[in-house]
Amino acid sequence: MGDREDIRRVIEEAYIEGIHRDQDDAKVRRGFHPEFRMLVRQGTEVAKVDPGTFLAKVKARRVSDPGSFEKELTYDIPLIDVEGDAAVARIELFRGGVHLYTDYQLLYRFGDGWKIVSKTFHAHA
Repeated sequence: MGDREDIRRVIEEAYIEGIHRDQDDAKVRRGFHPEFRMLVRQGTEVAKVDPGTFLAKVKARRVSDPGSFEKELTYDIPLIDVEGDAAVARIELFRGGVHLYTDYQLLYRFGDGWKIVSKTFHAHA
């Protein structure tokens, strides 16, 4: 399997399935580096969110709005760019046909494979 396929598999298992579909701690741990940080713009500030907090926020959202999680989750990964042991991916995420997020994820290749190390995003209205 090539790098792009390996990266796609990590994103699909850890991010799409682990975070958004199943809220599965084990899948998240396998694909996200422990030092992963999601950078969240809050006005002129930037908050840093670790993988555990990110997963907990999605779990809480599922409890508060279970109906939204019943809608079909679809995605597209139109860009995976690799240079050596570094990569960037763009992910378009939809639920029930509604465009939720455009993500930009950074990955590094480690001895045990590709890991997601950072993410920024745009939340669509």
